Amino acid sequence: MNPIQKNITSALDLNKLPLQEQQEIIMRVGAIIYQNVLMRVLETMSESEQDEFEKLLDSNAKPEEVFAFLKNKVENFEEIIDEEAFKFKTKSDNIMSQIGN
Repeated sequence: MNPIQKNITSALDLNKLPLQEQQEIIMRVGAIIYQNVLMRVLETMSESEQDEFEKLLDSNAKPEEVFAFLKNKVENFEEIIDEEAFKFKTKSDNIMSQIGN
């Protein structure tokens, strides 16, 4: 499980759900959070690091390789993941509370 998936599981308390449901939610939510994390980390990377990252993606690197690259290049990568997961949870909670009213 990559750092985003771990964070989603804990932030959204998914451990209580059946494994199949956990995986479906992690995939959907993970894609959203992953995009937000990428937008933030790309802003912090130099142009040469962005080029290197693009080459890594073009080579069909495994997710573990992508995360290792980002963790190595972005000093506060794990913190960014935590922040984006928290933002997603907060937005989701706000939407759910509005629907409930």
